[in-house]
Amino acid sequence: MSNTRKKVVIPPELPELLKQFTKDAIRTQPEDLIQWSTLYFTALVQEKPLPVRDNLEKATAPNSMDLTPQALQAMHSQVGSNSKVTKGQIVEVWKSFGLSQDLLKHIFAVGSFGDEIEWIKFFALGCSYLGGTIKNAMVHACYMLNSDSSCLPPDAVIPYDTFRYLYTYLAAVDGEVAQTQLDRALSQLESLSRDNNGVVKVTDFINSRTIRLG
Repeated sequence: MSNTRKKVVIPPELPELLKQFTKDAIRTQPEDLIQWSTLYFTALVQEKPLPVRDNLEKATAPNSMDLTPQALQAMHSQVGSNSKVTKGQIVEVWKSFGLSQDLLKHIFAVGSFGDEIEWIKFFALGCSYLGGTIKNAMVHACYMLNSDSSCLPPDAVIPYDTFRYLYTYLAAVDGEVAQTQLDRALSQLESLSRDNNGVVKVTDFINSRTIRLG
């Protein structure tokens, strides 16, 4: 009898996808794994920020659900025109949105901020808490800083120089992104930006197999 069973072909991207999924699940520690997995793969297909939070951050930081993209974007609209702001200014605008004071203290501690703060760095850390990973933080940053009103989610664009500054800062704070990985990602994105009026698009890196942000 001939063997009529169809040969199983494993997609080449499957091992890496499952590896990243497992890593994200361990970091996030969802209470309902099945429900979280549904949200995870739906977001992946729709090219939206993944519902992932770093496990260490989850253990040491207060719940950051109070901070929303809308609140952070509104804060940026209010104070983002200033390259530097005082800690007191941030405290006041933070209070005006009724956000967690514990979270604010934690962001101040992570950024090792003094009395005068580079707003864009505070903004970057806010994106980090919203995204949970560097890649998702950069997606949030692109959406909130979108420099092309005709470019709508799931895509958005920001100038390459802005992307480089934010990504380099978050990678330094994270401390786990190798310099070679950072340099490779920036080199590839800079090359892509040259062909796109100097901007980086979310679709340039969100599901890229070659550009890994962290």
